[in-house]
Amino acid sequence: MSKAEVNCKLINDYLDCWARGDIETAQSYWSDDMYFFQAGHSRLAGKFDSPDDFSRRWVQPLLEMTNNRWTVTSNPEVILSGDDGCVVNIYEKMVRDGKGEIDTNKLVVYTIRGDKITSCRMYDGDQGAIDDFWS
Repeated sequence: MSKAEVNCKLINDYLDCWARGDIETAQSYWSDDMYFFQAGHSRLAGKFDSPDDFSRRWVQPLLEMTNNRWTVTSNPEVILSGDDGCVVNIYEKMVRDGKGEIDTNKLVVYTIRGDKITSCRMYDGDQGAIDDFWS
């Protein structure tokens, strides 16, 4: 298997953890020095300098605001897979009291070193709608 295929499988396995709601296992894919970026202007947007920072300022608030009604699909549309990462289109659905339900196609750029994800940059297809949903 080529390195690009290994990386594609790693990202599929990682997203499968999120799809199952297995946050702890998903987080085990992160390198200790991983950084994150979420495009937009909502409280969930910005740069996150560590796995702990991302978990505290993105994952936990998202789960709280949706009352755990956040769905990530595994088997994303792979745009590009190479020796140092993957670019994928992920489909998510979120439900929030008072805001209803929203679906999003999120372009995510991952870099990978060894068997760990070292960076994650996320861009929602309709960023304005997502920002409104989180306001």
